[in-house]
Formats: sequence, structure tokens, C-alpha cells
Amino acid sequence: MRVLVTGASGFIGLNLVEALLAQGDRVIGLDRLAPPKTFPPFPFVQADVRESACLQSIFRQQRPDALVHAAALTPGRASERSRMAAAVEVNVLGTVHAMEAAAAAGCARILFLSSAAVYGQARGEHVLDEERTPAVPGTLYGITKLAAERLALRYSELDVTAMRLSAAFGPWEADTGARDTLSPFHRAALLARRGEEAVLPRRSRLDWSYSREAAAAMAALLRNAAWKGGVLNLGPGAAYDLERFCAALAERYPRFRWRVGTPAAANVDLFGPQDRPPLALERLRGAGFAARFDEAAAYADYLDWLERQ
Repeated sequence: MRVLVTGASGFIGLNLVEALLAQGDRVIGLDRLAPPKTFPPFPFVQADVRESACLQSIFRQQRPDALVHAAALTPGRASERSRMAAAVEVNVLGTVHAMEAAAAAGCARILFLSSAAVYGQARGEHVLDEERTPAVPGTLYGITKLAAERLALRYSELDVTAMRLSAAFGPWEADTGARDTLSPFHRAALLARRGEEAVLPRRSRLDWSYSREAAAAMAALLRNAAWKGGVLNLGPGAAYDLERFCAALAERYPRFRWRVGTPAAANVDLFGPQDRPPLALERLRGAGFAARFDEAAAYADYLDWLERQ
């Protein structure tokens, strides 16, 4: 399968490119920024999803069989006002441009990377279900993702899956300027590698996906001819414990120390006073997904990757 990936130089994009190449697909990456120099070379086009004519030309030239639209800006609360126009242009209009280009080129298989942020805080919910849980986003990122998701699904001639990904951690996460909300796992790993102390604001059980697991699920879904689109949650299926991750870091980096403190003293952000409920995964399992990593295996794999960088 020939797959075009927008946002290919981003955190999830790079993991997805790896997964697609591993299953034998031909990948064309598209991003405003070039991939990191440490990433293995692959066909890549430097372009901006805000430029409709450019996208149309790339689709005509490349003729992909499938599109994964992962290009996005993820502003945090502190930068929402200053980045609002850019976030709408990239996340919403960029999605429309990508759908139009795909439709014009006859690329009917589409995976749109949405986000669990569309659910907002979902207070009172025990699990976040694609059909039963109201989507009431409380951030600019969540608002733009929900708008883009609904617009993408309006293209009835396309086979569109809007995949609501939980927050993620793992290989290739970096501060590229596109994401303000870097994961607490990434922040703790940076502190560990510098031999500094990590102070967590509270105890937590996080519904965060391991990036390689999430990418493998997305790559497999593209090849699942029986799946006919719609909205689909993508999460880990089990909560991750940041304290256990810090303990695993301490085994690898003996100078690293960590503790649970107060929100005021913390240098690792958990993005709120409470953890969001987990995502319902019945539909994902029905699409053939089976997890490869448990919590310990994900931590070990991530730490092995970090040591190679």
C-alpha cells in the first residue's frame, strides 16, 4: 500500500512511518519541518497543509492509496490566545485541504488522527465511549480537533476513520514547537538523563498510549479492509503509573531522584488536578487490535530507545 502521512515529522507521525515501513508499505511523508537527522531516510516532501494548491499537486504526483492526516498544532492553555488563528488554520482548514486533495486524487482510504481531547473533562464518566459520551472539548486543541473530525466525516465519498487517540508518550517525542503539552514521561526522562530530581504534583494513573503501540494499531487498521470508517478510540487499555516509570528510570540512571510533592513544587506537569477517565476500546478490539506491550514492556522499550539516542 502507498500511504501519504501528513505531520510525518511529528511525534506520532514518526512512529507511524516506522510502523508502516515495518509492515511493508510504501510511505511518503509530508510536513512543514524535516524529519530529525537520526531518523532513517524515507521519501519526504516538505510542505504546509495550509497551502491547498500545494497539497493538490502532491496528491496528483504521488497518487497514494491511503492518507493518514496527522498534521496538527497542539497549543497549551497558556498559548491558546496567541496561537488560536494558527491552530484553526492547521487543524481545521488543513484537514479540509487534505480531504479535498485526497478526494480529487481518488485516495479514498483516510485515517484522520483526532484526539481524546474532544471529550473534555467528562466529569461523572467512568469510561469515554465513542457513541455514548458527549464530546464537550474544553481546550482550543480539543475544539479544533472536534471540528476537523466532523468536517472530515462529511466527505461521504471517502472511507474516513477519525481515530481519537489518548495522550501518548514514547520514542520520537521532542519539543518541535508544534506541541506545548509534552508528556510527563518525556519530562521525567529529560530530568533523569540530566541527573536531576523529578517532583510529581500528585499520584496518578494515566490513560496514556505508548506511541509505538498506537502507531502499530493505526498501521494495522489501514490494512483492515473490513473496517469501514467512523469514530474510533485508541488508548492503552490499561492505566500507566508515572511513579513506576520513575522507578524504572532510577534503575537506568542512578543519579536520578524523584518524589511526589505538591502542584506548586512540581517540575513535571500532569495537566490538571485529576486524571481523565479511560477510553472505551470495544470498537478498537472489534477492529482486530491486540496490545503488544504491557506497562513494563513499554517502559523497557522506551528506555532502550532513549539510551540509543
